[in-house]
Amino acid sequence: MSEDQSIIKKPVSIIKEIETQLENYLRQQREEIEKALEERIQKEKELAQQQLIQIEEKVKQEWQSLEEYGNLWEEMEGERNQLLEQIQAYLQKIGQRQEEIEKLARETAEDIKAINQLQQRLEEIRSQSMEKAAFLKKQLEEKFGLKTELAEKEGEASAPLDLTPELEKLKKIKELLILENKTDRPVIDLVEEREKENEDQQLEKTLTEEIKKNLIEKQAAAAQKEPEQDNPESERRTERMDVFGRSDLAEYYRQETANGSGEIGYYQKGRKNIIDVDELLSRIRVAVEEARKLANKLSFITSAKEQFYLKQELISTQEHLKRYLQRVLSPMNRKSFRFPALTQELINQAAIEDLINLLGVQNWNSAEDLAFFEQKIIFLINSFKSLTTPPSIYYAALKKELEI
Repeated sequence: MSEDQSIIKKPVSIIKEIETQLENYLRQQREEIEKALEERIQKEKELAQQQLIQIEEKVKQEWQSLEEYGNLWEEMEGERNQLLEQIQAYLQKIGQRQEEIEKLARETAEDIKAINQLQQRLEEIRSQSMEKAAFLKKQLEEKFGLKTELAEKEGEASAPLDLTPELEKLKKIKELLILENKTDRPVIDLVEEREKENEDQQLEKTLTEEIKKNLIEKQAAAAQKEPEQDNPESERRTERMDVFGRSDLAEYYRQETANGSGEIGYYQKGRKNIIDVDELLSRIRVAVEEARKLANKLSFITSAKEQFYLKQELISTQEHLKRYLQRVLSPMNRKSFRFPALTQELINQAAIEDLINLLGVQNWNSAEDLAFFEQKIIFLINSFKSLTTPPSIYYAALKKELEI
């Protein structure tokens, strides 16, 4: 019995020992796992802390950048306001000078008119004095038989009034008006610019008519005083020059299609082909006016669909004008076409190529691009008119160049 009990006790002790070992192993594994977990958590915390510090530094840098940007924006805004004030001051000065120029031009016209009246009065006094002298001479001869020699020669006419300084002044005024139109603000409405241009042209036309009237009256007075020296053929030629116009060249006028972009007008006699610059500038002006109307309409449209169609129409107008100008240059070598000699320095092949290049890089959906091109065309038109006013000068020069 004792042996059996010892045998039973031994397995029990072994089992307990094994259980104890298992518990110890489990405890050790648990401790190792918990320790490893704590170490891992600690590392994660340290890494997260480092990342948080980096993020905070980046945020601080962004704050500093925002502060610097805000300061820079305030400086730029202040400078912008100063520039706007300076621009406004210059524009006010320009407006005042423009008013002064117009006032001086009107006063010049009135002075020229007064000079003409005084000149006429001077001629009347001279005629009256000559009549009285002739009457006295006749009385002396009839009553006393005395023959007197008048100090003044009968055939001598009074010296004509020199208006060259006044003409030079008018020319300078005209140049100032053109320069004023060129350097004006791009944001000025085209209608207002045209009205201003019409006023300037009307003023120049009035001054030109006054001067021409004065010269014609002087020529008529000289013709009455010296009939034996008159030249009827020269007078007829001068009169024809004054009234010479587009209709006198109608039989030499031709047109050539421009690939669906319009017609190219030119004058032809024999092998000479001269582009009609007046018509060319008119077609360009019409295209720019159409583009300006579309741009103005676009600014009032809110529908995205209508805006899209209007923008497409604007681009189409720009492209048509570009193709038209390219077509104008295409016959220059093929048919010996050329631009008029009178306006060669202003409108030539290089000038048209510049316009084509400008149209190639611009986008008329941008108000700035359209305004820049518009100002360039207005300057060309004003410069052309300054060279060809009155229009008879332009057509007479074409006639001479065509050898008609």
